[in-house]
Amino acid sequence: MFMFPELPGRWELPTFPGVRAHATPHVSHPVGNLVGVSTLTEENADAVIEQVQDFFAKRRHAVGWWLNPSSTPVDLASRLEAAGFSRVIEQAGLALTDMQRDIRCNPSVTVRQATSADRDDVIRLYTAGYPLPEQLAAVYCDVLPLVESGSHYLAFLDGVEGPVSVSSMFSRPDSTIAVMQGAATLNEHRGHGIYTAMMAKRLAEARSMGKDTAVLQGDRKTSAPICAKLGFKEVCSIDFYAWGNV
Repeated sequence: MFMFPELPGRWELPTFPGVRAHATPHVSHPVGNLVGVSTLTEENADAVIEQVQDFFAKRRHAVGWWLNPSSTPVDLASRLEAAGFSRVIEQAGLALTDMQRDIRCNPSVTVRQATSADRDDVIRLYTAGYPLPEQLAAVYCDVLPLVESGSHYLAFLDGVEGPVSVSSMFSRPDSTIAVMQGAATLNEHRGHGIYTAMMAKRLAEARSMGKDTAVLQGDRKTSAPICAKLGFKEVCSIDFYAWGNV
């Protein structure tokens, strides 16, 4: 998500030494206000953490911080905890290199790429299914298509009016890696293989674009186990910390 470009007035790219960040100036949420890709040193880490907190405290906003094995310094997690951050999500960094893998899907589920006419449904599903604040869901809906190959996808279940799930995919410029981002299904329609169908559709489209690898970060309690069954391999741990009025 640090690849998303600025969307004036709605998605900002504040600058802090040794990290990447984005911010939603009108929404207090640790997904919209996020820091990561940390290359801090033992000498400047505490000062940068304080700078990040000061920036978002002035807005009275919560902020999130993503940590993975490449984050530095090695004791960054304990430094964040000492500054008042709390770990809220344990995620697995997953990768799939067998893009030809056959995935069997529930024939009652159909998936298609969302269009501009689907904007209200995309926002509604991210709001209810994730859940996200509606204003942040709207920002995410609009900023993701600004990235190369950035698209939202909608899933439909036979016998149910309207889409029941949303997900997204994007890619770095000049990269053969596709990023599978987000998957939000309405609670009342879980258990029908919708996540699997969403993944199969996005992988098929990634293959058609010439991508040879798919990556994602999955919640260890929900999506990560499903992805493991689909052939994804865990390559790292990713911890999500948050600070402020979460």
